[in-house]
Amino acid sequence: MSIPAEQIAEVLGGRQVLGSRVRSMRELDDIVREGLPKIALDTFIARISATPYRAMAVKLRNKIVPRATYQRVDRFNLQVSETTERMARLYALALSAFDDQVSATRFMMNAHPELDGQAPFDVALTEIGGREVEEIIERGLHGLPA
Repeated sequence: MSIPAEQIAEVLGGRQVLGSRVRSMRELDDIVREGLPKIALDTFIARISATPYRAMAVKLRNKIVPRATYQRVDRFNLQVSETTERMARLYALALSAFDDQVSATRFMMNAHPELDGQAPFDVALTEIGGREVEEIIERGLHGLPA
């Protein structure tokens, strides 16, 4: 299941944060290549932390971007922008699967048996890990076993 670019953009703050309306993956890719604004990460972290995970907001942000880099820049480099987009995409997919923010956040933040007891959020910090998390969500959507 592919998540529409508009939903990913919304998790990142939408037009107000990204500076333009995102209607396609190509448009989202262009924004990521230019470097996501810092506020896009802040918006994503605020969204995922608007649940019982509020106290983890800074820790979550620091897993995606080093604190010194976060404090120094207004726009992220390609690597941090890609990681931020991947995390937002997986969270949007989890939102679609679970249909509510608390359940999607719980899935992303808690240990999962198919990930050797690691949280999907932590595993998805790499591209390969992100693919693993996506497969788990998609299997769940289709009722397929592990």
